[in-house]
Amino acid sequence: MKVIISSKRHHYLVKFSIFLITVVLIAGMAGCGGGVIEYDLTIEGTVGGSVTNPGEGTFTYDEGAVVNLAAEAEEGYHFDRWLGNVDTTADVDDATTTITMNGDYFIVAEFAVNPQNILIITSSEGGEVTDPGEGIFAYYEGDVVNLVATPDAGYRFVNWTGNVGTIADVNSATTTITMNHNYSITANFS
Repeated sequence: MKVIISSKRHHYLVKFSIFLITVVLIAGMAGCGGGVIEYDLTIEGTVGGSVTNPGEGTFTYDEGAVVNLAAEAEEGYHFDRWLGNVDTTADVDDATTTITMNGDYFIVAEFAVNPQNILIITSSEGGEVTDPGEGIFAYYEGDVVNLVATPDAGYRFVNWTGNVGTIADVNSATTTITMNHNYSITANFS
């Protein structure tokens, strides 16, 4: 028995075969990951803090991914800024921000030492400052310092005088002062 395929059928069979081969080839290329681009984000922190999100090291992200960044300062330090490849960083001055991955990036979280301010404490006759004491003390900017003035027998606390703009209550023997500058204060007794 002999099978005869007409030339018209043969023509369609060839076209259909080419179509199937093309579909298989395209599907094979798509399965090879041909469309996904990935980039590396390398992150470090300077002395005085660390990057808590996503951490420190090298991380791989898809192109266009928006990565959350969070940096945390140690005591006595503050976050200063993000350095390096920061063109796609939302806010280089914010410890909590984002970066959009459009390339391989190397960034650094920079921390700086908090400035110190001097507090000079004295008292008049009739009592003393028991917390933190009397003398010269150094505090980081923004520190809130407890103040306790204790009168001697037969005396009473009157008020705090001097640079008292950030004292919570100048008429209270137990109060606080916020260290935004250098201050000199006196506890007064009568």
